[in-house]
Amino acid sequence: MRPTQLFLFVILFAVGLKSTGANGPSEYEVFDNTTKTLDSRFNKEIGLDYASDALQAATEFVLKTFGQSKTGGRGYDFILLVVESFRANGRPFAIATTNGSQTFMNADYLQTFPGNVKDEFTGILYFTSGLVWGWTGNGSAPVGLITGISDYIRLTAGWAYKGWPPRGSGLQWDDGYAITANFLAYCEGLRPRFVLDLNAMMIDSYSDAYFVKLLGKSVNELWEDYKSEYTTPGPAPAQTFGH
Repeated sequence: MRPTQLFLFVILFAVGLKSTGANGPSEYEVFDNTTKTLDSRFNKEIGLDYASDALQAATEFVLKTFGQSKTGGRGYDFILLVVESFRANGRPFAIATTNGSQTFMNADYLQTFPGNVKDEFTGILYFTSGLVWGWTGNGSAPVGLITGISDYIRLTAGWAYKGWPPRGSGLQWDDGYAITANFLAYCEGLRPRFVLDLNAMMIDSYSDAYFVKLLGKSVNELWEDYKSEYTTPGPAPAQTFGH
């Protein structure tokens, strides 16, 4: 997901409904509020059937990544996705927002996305599913870590955005989004189930010391190791010889 601020708020709405009746949480629902939009790309290139299947698949992938039961650590039994125009509803611009087990996708962003909109829709859905199910240390975890874990979900599910910065990019480990996602993937390579265990530790609180407990080094030391591994060194200086 591109670096765009997420706005979290409760929204009241009345829109059309489709339900899947799938495994996992007892009910998955997709509300399509773009039916009156002329040439809606959601309707033409994505559709309710695909959106419903993708919502279930994203949920199941996140629960597997976090090692949670089918209803997850948060105990949700109802998962909702609403696709609608944020502009038409007077909301601040965002690609997507979450509130509890509800996700709201901005149809305006999908409408103008310069590429394969179905792939981008799917990637965003994996990202927001990470926000729905992940722990935040009761709000004490860095925002960059939370968005990084969600982009890690998107990355490992195979829906990374093609314009993401390469591994080794970023100024600090909690820059967020793809920067932090790539760093977390590096940490996962050092210790399988790292992201699963880190998320589990953040149920009630967060501390940078969790990285030491899980990997034996401070998060800043790990960041420096990561940068050293993926940052390409410059060319060696030319040798000169006396005569």
